Parts: sequence; structure tokens; C-alpha cells
Amino acid sequence: MDIKSEGTDPVVVSVTGEVDLATAPQLEAELSDALATPGATGVQVDLAGVEFMDSAGLRVLVAALRTAEEGGRTLTLSAPHDRVRRIIEITGLSEVFGLAGTA
Repeated sequence: MDIKSEGTDPVVVSVTGEVDLATAPQLEAELSDALATPGATGVQVDLAGVEFMDSAGLRVLVAALRTAEEGGRTLTLSAPHDRVRRIIEITGLSEVFGLAGTA
């Protein structure tokens, strides 16, 4: 898995590869850093390059969303790969992340 963060408002965190039990801690650390960026009101997680995500990855995203909301910030997901979008939909998280009805 590769992660690249850029920008300041929103901070864009671009993720590529697989997000699973082995790589989830790296994503968790990167999102934590992004959410702590001074002056940023939000974080956008670009999932276009993620072809696989398991429950560990979903847990990281949900925890980051909770942290963002507690800090008065936003966390959005953008361009999830069809397979990742399907996992988000199956788990009922599409509405939580604002992906319901988008394609």
C-alpha cells in the first residue's frame, strides 16, 4: 500500500494498493496526521487506487470519521473502486460516508 498526502484544506490522502490487517495501521497513522493538520477543516480520502479493503480498513475509516467529527472537521471518501464501494455498501456504511446514491 502507498499513501500520499497533499494540500492543507482539505488535506487529500491518496491511497493505492490493498488496505488490510497488515497495512491498516499505516493508513490509520496517515489519517491521524492529516486530521491534525493546522488550519485544515477536512480530509478527503482518495480511494481510486484501492482495489481491496477488508474490515480492518473499514474500521480505520470509521474511526477517522469519528475523530474528524469530534474535532469539528470533515472526512470524505472520493472515487472508491467498484469493489471497495461494494464493500462499503454491503456493510451499510455508504450513507455514513455520504456515498449513497453516488456512482
